[in-house]
Amino acid sequence: MSLIAFLISFVLAATGVTITEPEDWAAYNLDELPGIRAIVENENVIPDSVHYTLNGDPVVLIPRLNTDWPTYMQNYQNHGYSESPAVTDNTILWTAPVTGDYHEFPTPVVVDGLVYYPQDGGGPGGGGDSLYCLNAATGEIIWKYRTGYTDDAVTVYDGYVYTPSDSLWCLDALTGERMWAFGGANARGGTPIIIGNSVFCAEGIDNSGSDDSTIVYRLDAATGEVQWSQVFTGVTTSCMGLYNDMLIVPTNLWNDYSPLVALNTETGEIIWENYDSFSGYWDSSPVIVDGIIYISGDKVRGITASTGETCWEADIHLWPNEPTMSYHDGLLYTAVGCIETLAGGVVWLAPQYYFQHGSSGIAGGLFSFCEQWPDTASFVTMNCSDGTEAWHYQIACGPVGLVSSPSIVDGVMYVAGTDWNLYAFGTGLKYTYLDDTLNPEVGWNELVATSFDNGVAVASDTVNFYINPTGIEFEPSRRLLLTGSPNPFSSSTELSFSLSEPGYTSIEVYDLSGRIVSTLESSELMAGVHSVQWNGRSRNGEPVSAGLYFCRIQSGGISETTGLCLLR
Repeated sequence: MSLIAFLISFVLAATGVTITEPEDWAAYNLDELPGIRAIVENENVIPDSVHYTLNGDPVVLIPRLNTDWPTYMQNYQNHGYSESPAVTDNTILWTAPVTGDYHEFPTPVVVDGLVYYPQDGGGPGGGGDSLYCLNAATGEIIWKYRTGYTDDAVTVYDGYVYTPSDSLWCLDALTGERMWAFGGANARGGTPIIIGNSVFCAEGIDNSGSDDSTIVYRLDAATGEVQWSQVFTGVTTSCMGLYNDMLIVPTNLWNDYSPLVALNTETGEIIWENYDSFSGYWDSSPVIVDGIIYISGDKVRGITASTGETCWEADIHLWPNEPTMSYHDGLLYTAVGCIETLAGGVVWLAPQYYFQHGSSGIAGGLFSFCEQWPDTASFVTMNCSDGTEAWHYQIACGPVGLVSSPSIVDGVMYVAGTDWNLYAFGTGLKYTYLDDTLNPEVGWNELVATSFDNGVAVASDTVNFYINPTGIEFEPSRRLLLTGSPNPFSSSTELSFSLSEPGYTSIEVYDLSGRIVSTLESSELMAGVHSVQWNGRSRNGEPVSAGLYFCRIQSGGISETTGLCLLR
């Protein structure tokens, strides 16, 4: 592809870089300065590289932040939190016909640009019984494998997919080829946990009585052979958690006290059992933070992970299926309300009281879940700060409404409907680049981030921020407001700017190597709004080649930079 064609496609695809931290024109104390965080939208393709330069210093490579969602609730501690950009409205990126119309409960799992979704297949609609692998950007089906009834998310680990279905299946993540299957586990046992060369899975044995039981297995990850097994009272109907060298396993009995069980991962030995919840834990999985387990049963409880002792309980009912709470920054979230982890105090209660069954996912100050009532069933996103609704999307659904749990990866939310469709909400994949090694100067700093494809710079963003001298607080109030229009341009562009006070002002255009291409202004100017033209020519009047350029203005001790895209 020629450079001109490449630049045109770049503009049409809205390729872009946005620096979200530090904030433009913000002031920071040096010890409070965040690192650089840049979001890249690149036509659903990961850029070759993203770099930054601070105050014109040599460029620094910015690492990409992996926001994959490889298992239920994103990690084995079941936090349900993503560093991904949030999905801020109900724009649909794609749908794929891979679900059913009844109880599509599993969470879509997303790893390396692939989505793994196991059809639930339960209920009168008979949605199906296959595991699907889809392209995360387009929803295109790459492969499927018939696994039988599945009720929970798969786990993707080290190139393999482990799915808890009519058996525990191990499949090649790229091809769907079967590696092995273990018939002891079943769909009631929840999402498997993989640690090194071992797979931990469970079998729930429901006899509808006091003899209900659970068997937990440790299997060899390469062969599926049993390394140990442990049986105990109470049937598991949710997912396990991991704390250090312990598996935390919730169980349920309808008319009796049922234990939360801690097992040693090496031996299978029962370390402790907690019987504090009447009827145990139906669909709630353990959320584990800093040595405390948070789980919902007849009440919400905080339990010390090392001993199994209840340290607090809150009489907050999450109705009646006890969804797993999601966690971020000291707070637990559900559709009913938000509570703090220190002692279970209520932060806010949601006035809507949505009926939530599946779990929720958090990203960028928003948390999302599914509404179960069939008449109002919607995908709902609420503000973490106060529980107010940010957006929702209602669909025609099956008789139990919506029960899936969302995953949020690279700016897209994946969630299952009961209208035969898997949904991806968002405008396209947004890749996060993060580095905490900024070394700014006291005073004003200029930070430029640039993304590259095929060795060509295709997009950039610039922010200016201020570092306070020690003990001095400063609020930046002056901006030069440098902008170029049109941009991109083919013949000329107008650079406008505003001076709050008179002074010497220089405006120069640079190429990507930092060489001055043209000087547009170099004189004393009065306060007010001004503009200059650049006609895409160098200082000697020769047309310059198409590409990306930078325009920098300096006046009154302030400098600003904006990117310019020249087309020929």
